[in-house]
Amino acid sequence: MLYDATYHRTQRLQAMARWSVVGVLEQRAKLPVEQAFAERVAQNSGIFFKPVAINDLDSVAFHREVSYLVDAFDSLPWRVDIAFGSTWRAFELETKEAYESNVTERLKEVAGGVQSAIVERLCANFPVQSCEYLFGRFVSDALDHSIERGLANRILHSTDDQIRLLVEHLRVTYGRGSAESRRKGALLLRRALRGATLVLGEIAEFRLEVTSRARVLVSLFLYTVRNERFHGASFSPFISSAASLRTYTHPFFAFLAAYYLLLSLWLEWRPGAIRMDLDALVASLDENLITSHGIFGTHWNK
Repeated sequence: MLYDATYHRTQRLQAMARWSVVGVLEQRAKLPVEQAFAERVAQNSGIFFKPVAINDLDSVAFHREVSYLVDAFDSLPWRVDIAFGSTWRAFELETKEAYESNVTERLKEVAGGVQSAIVERLCANFPVQSCEYLFGRFVSDALDHSIERGLANRILHSTDDQIRLLVEHLRVTYGRGSAESRRKGALLLRRALRGATLVLGEIAEFRLEVTSRARVLVSLFLYTVRNERFHGASFSPFISSAASLRTYTHPFFAFLAAYYLLLSLWLEWRPGAIRMDLDALVASLDENLITSHGIFGTHWNK
């Protein structure tokens, strides 16, 4: 059954009206997509997400980061977007422990030094919706002159020749085409993030190196998602008429990526913070990816 924008607008207003009478402790009725997600979680996982065990460190910053993670996990599974926001705060705080520059420069530094095994595993699992999101931001938005200025600057200054070449190819080849053409562009971007060797026009063997993929993941994807949430540039995702089950894949992947990038920094900068080495950390990521693919099923790839 399809639900239009009027239905969702009415449901939002009815929830606000009811809360104005009885207060907010009463749970509102779930929207259809929220109910469908709840059923999918119940049917496919008794875990949803399993974080790693951590040790106690004598560091105020570390415990602030842990507090943000508690907030994040409290939001799961229903508000994966809020979980991402809290996890990003922990990740961004950790970058301040090693670099004293502004956040854009810090993220550029982090992307150049983060554990490649974590980056490769994350980039190999980009959901299609997240690739469509990226394509829309730095291809479609650029062509209609609505690209956010900070993102435009990051494409110029926080990337490299490989990334800029790929972005230009996507803009020229797919940016002005049909919806089907734009989807093909997003799928080509996904292949590039997976490390595939591509043909880009006259370039017969184009491949994004791991550092380039890390820069896309950290500076172009995660930081852009964070900025849109922080500045109120995006609709609350699950009470929109455009929401579907695949809507959950994008913020959940952003949460998962921010979390494992944070752990990667801990592994390097805070010896003893987590009770595992890099191989065990990758195994933990794999376990959570298997769980998430089981929950989201084909919605991850369509």
